Amino acid sequence: MKFLDTLKALPVSRQLMLAAAVAGMIAAMSFLVQGATRDPMTLLYSGLEPAHAGDIIKELEQSGTPYEIKGEAIFVPQGKRDAIRFTLAQQGLPRPSVQGYELLDEVNGFSVTSEMYNAAYWRAKEGELTRTILAIPGVSSARVHIGANLRSGFSRSQPNQTASVTLTTARDMTAGQAEAIQYMVALAVAGLRAEDVAVIDPVKGILAGPKANRTEEPAVAAATQASLLEQKILSLLEPRVGVGNARVSATVDVSRQRQVTSAVTFDPNSRVIRNRTTNDSTGASAGAGGGMTVASNLPQGGEGGGGNTSTNKNSTETVSYEINETRTEVETLPGEVQRITIAVLLNEQALGIDPAAADVATLTQQMAADFEQLIASAAGIDTARGDTISIELMPFQAVPVDDLIEVPGMVEQLMERYFWSGLQALLLGLVVIVLGVGVVRPMLVQKSKDALSPEDLGAGAGAEGAGRAVASGADVESDPFAYLKDYATDRQEETAALLQQWLTEDQQSGQTDQIATAFDNRKVAVNE
Repeated sequence: MKFLDTLKALPVSRQLMLAAAVAGMIAAMSFLVQGATRDPMTLLYSGLEPAHAGDIIKELEQSGTPYEIKGEAIFVPQGKRDAIRFTLAQQGLPRPSVQGYELLDEVNGFSVTSEMYNAAYWRAKEGELTRTILAIPGVSSARVHIGANLRSGFSRSQPNQTASVTLTTARDMTAGQAEAIQYMVALAVAGLRAEDVAVIDPVKGILAGPKANRTEEPAVAAATQASLLEQKILSLLEPRVGVGNARVSATVDVSRQRQVTSAVTFDPNSRVIRNRTTNDSTGASAGAGGGMTVASNLPQGGEGGGGNTSTNKNSTETVSYEINETRTEVETLPGEVQRITIAVLLNEQALGIDPAAADVATLTQQMAADFEQLIASAAGIDTARGDTISIELMPFQAVPVDDLIEVPGMVEQLMERYFWSGLQALLLGLVVIVLGVGVVRPMLVQKSKDALSPEDLGAGAGAEGAGRAVASGADVESDPFAYLKDYATDRQEETAALLQQWLTEDQQSGQTDQIATAFDNRKVAVNE
């Protein structure tokens, strides 16, 4: 009741200011409580096509579910995420961006021709393959095209099936992954060979298939081998020279050409008769002999003449030999190591060599030779191949401390993460305190201060009025002595008059007590 009386005694302007301050304090407290008890937002779906994302947003608006859109992601309250997903799944959302065999469900009726069914079938096949490729980690988008051949039943020649896969990846795809996609598409389409499937990246070019560019793969393999070689050498040197006292640089040159070499070798000492053929032929010939004489002209002169007969014999032998034959075919693939070059820089100060020693040069050379032998054994250096090692011992320069960047500690990380949110809560808390202490409380206390007026504490008020005034001031003020001190400082004349009145009353009360005491003593004497 006293609070209501004090509130009613305030002017209208102060009542309005008090109402505004209380309303601001309530709003600030409500904002703080709402921020502390608010359910955090979590990811619902991301990476959806605009049409499918619009369907989900429409459903969320109809159900009255709060949501936030950040880029291509949709966020909902964390406590309702699972229930929202089940509700959307019941309605078939989000719809798949790629349609597969469900396309064949719409192909029905007597009006569908064979060409229409074939087109729908190949669209469904491409959609199913696209879904499978999109399930591969790292693939952002994919599209499959199958070169379907409309073969005629009267055609004898059947052209080869072809296909292409266009995809976009978030990270580099290896040759093995590209070949896996080739075989996956080839096995899904009858009559399609894996080498006839082209895997294409719009940024990196042809990853696999006809005219695939594999020139970058040996370079990547060489860089990987060089990095592993540097780590291996550092792991051997750091236990001796200490961490940070060795620098290793390795270069691996690899072949980027593919070469096939064929060779045939014959062994003449290993000949064996495979076939032998002998041909013998004999021939005889007879002819007249001698010269022309008188006797040969006589009627019987011919009988006395002489003749000669010849016989010919021919022998032919054909021998075929079998000789051992060795055929060798060598295929050199890209990536063969052609040369290794290693450069090592060691901190001379960490080796423990005294610069003032007489044989410092000998010790340095001996230590460099020991390190070279150790590195050559670890890296597999082949001098016949042209591999080289270079080792230098030099003092390292100290890194200035000012240039070093310290790792942020836990406190700094917490400040970086929660500084602004904590500062916001602190400012709101300060606003509430200022509104409560600086505005509301002084307005309520002002009337009590005004109640302690000079008329109440004047000379005519008496001790009882002054006591009530002081008591009322004590009820309002938490420290009445401080209030009386300030009052005495501001109103010195009135305070002096009040004290004079209090002293007069004390003297009168003292005389009254003495008279009463004397009267009592006299009464007692009379009774005796």
